[in-house]
Amino acid sequence: MIEIRLPLPTRRATIATGLAVAAAAALATAGRSAGPCDDAPPEWLACEDFEDGGLGWAAWFATSPFVECLGCRNGEGDPARIRLLEDGAAAHSGDWSLYLPAEAGAGYQGASLTWRSCEGAKREGCRLQGHEELYLRTWVRLAEDHTYVHHFLELAGTRPDAYWESDGNAGCRPDGRRWAGSTLDFNGRRELFFYTYFPEMRCDRGGYCSGDYARGICAGCAAKAMPCRTEPECCWGNLFGPEPRVTLPRGPWVCLEIHMRLNTPGQADGSMAFWVDGAKAHEQTGMHWRDVADLQLNKAWLQHYIATGDADQPNRIWFDDFVVSMAPIGCAGGPPEAPTATATAAPPPSDTPTAEPETPSPTPSPSAAPARRWLALPRVLRDL
Repeated sequence: MIEIRLPLPTRRATIATGLAVAAAAALATAGRSAGPCDDAPPEWLACEDFEDGGLGWAAWFATSPFVECLGCRNGEGDPARIRLLEDGAAAHSGDWSLYLPAEAGAGYQGASLTWRSCEGAKREGCRLQGHEELYLRTWVRLAEDHTYVHHFLELAGTRPDAYWESDGNAGCRPDGRRWAGSTLDFNGRRELFFYTYFPEMRCDRGGYCSGDYARGICAGCAAKAMPCRTEPECCWGNLFGPEPRVTLPRGPWVCLEIHMRLNTPGQADGSMAFWVDGAKAHEQTGMHWRDVADLQLNKAWLQHYIATGDADQPNRIWFDDFVVSMAPIGCAGGPPEAPTATATAAPPPSDTPTAEPETPSPTPSPSAAPARRWLALPRVLRDL
């Protein structure tokens, strides 16, 4: 007798029209490995353990929680950029994982998968359901020769009927109405830090940010209702990280979890934190991202973004056991270590010049927010 297990609603938002019952039966017959998504708790909004990879990319993607794929073409993953890998020795659990090889045949480009909290069936451009806070957890493994990534794991959001407004905002100072988000990135030494935009962020003026270049940035931002202030400025994500620095190792599987809690409109009481293998690495409090209540979190980006020309070698990475949740997730059978009540912002990586921030407005009271230092990224990182 063949038993076909139907996934939980939190794990599979929809089953695409035309998905063959025979394919599901074949997986069941083959003894599909059970994974953590088969018994997902109700607070989990999305879960993917990639154990349905045997369906093939198109059928798997249709039943996955992901809405968008950067690195796919004609409904299939470009195997030089992103593919499902059946290899129990390479997976964190089960037999399948997500493999992003960034091979020479793809110009060493990376790839990404995007989850959005669609109301109803998942589709690009859907109306979004928002959340005041979200957690993203994934297991990650870097190849031993991994050297570069441009951007990594992100939580973000926008208003319910503004699906695309959390994308394409590089260089623009947020206005507290259009979008909010923060990315967990790492540098060439694999030191982890948050890269985030917010209304009081430090921006560049003068030097390279002048003339036609600055005018072009400001014109693009004005077209998105985020005009430059009194003079041309080029705004790139400000960096917040732990001290001592925390490094993402190469070789073993590592459990990464990030959390973002939006501020109360009109107050600087938002926060973000990340954990490595269940241990808190950094928490940043006193954040101001939004000024309207309908700007909420509704996007999780599982990305290993590398553009053409960024790298001259493959930068291989594996992902497994991805979860988006309304509550802490943890690495195995329990939530991560609870954040402490206070936190400090560490100096940015020492290979990039520092700059003191402008005076925030509104300014949190000294007891409500830690001291901050911001950092403008070098130009090589300024295209996303």
